[in-house]
Amino acid sequence: MNYFVPVVNLDNQPLMPTNINRAFRWIKSKKATPFYKKGIFCVRLNVKTEENKQYIAVGIDPGSKKEGFTIKSASHTYFNIQADAVTWVKQAVETRREMRNFRRKRKTPCRKPRWNRKIGGISPSSKSRWQWKLRIINWLKKMLSISHYVVEDIKAVTKGQRKCYNSWIIE
Repeated sequence: MNYFVPVVNLDNQPLMPTNINRAFRWIKSKKATPFYKKGIFCVRLNVKTEENKQYIAVGIDPGSKKEGFTIKSASHTYFNIQADAVTWVKQAVETRREMRNFRRKRKTPCRKPRWNRKIGGISPSSKSRWQWKLRIINWLKKMLSISHYVVEDIKAVTKGQRKCYNSWIIE
């Protein structure tokens, strides 16, 4: 199995990843300097090179508990990452609402109620999940020259109480 190492040039711009054996040869011959970026072993080239870049795509597989990220070119799969999904937001919003209601029920001078901020927009849990995906992608972009993004979108059939209705499908 080939292991790949992210490579950056002198200006910390990402280049194509290389295999681990070549990276260690570069380090031994002082062509490259090793470093870690958030726990991932990388090399920085000490010499100027021509930049031949291929297309690299990130495949995102969103899930309810885990999220998968695959970084792949036409010829190689560079990384497979499995990350925990953001699942704590719903309970945090409920706790915040309860604490606000407790404050309002105390015998204290009350401020004028504000307009309802809950109406409209993206729900906080969905927003935080997509922001988490963006943070991971921005972290990967610092190490790899990513050119495409693909999000897997499936519609699962639910069993039991919940039903999936598509009003836009005419049967």
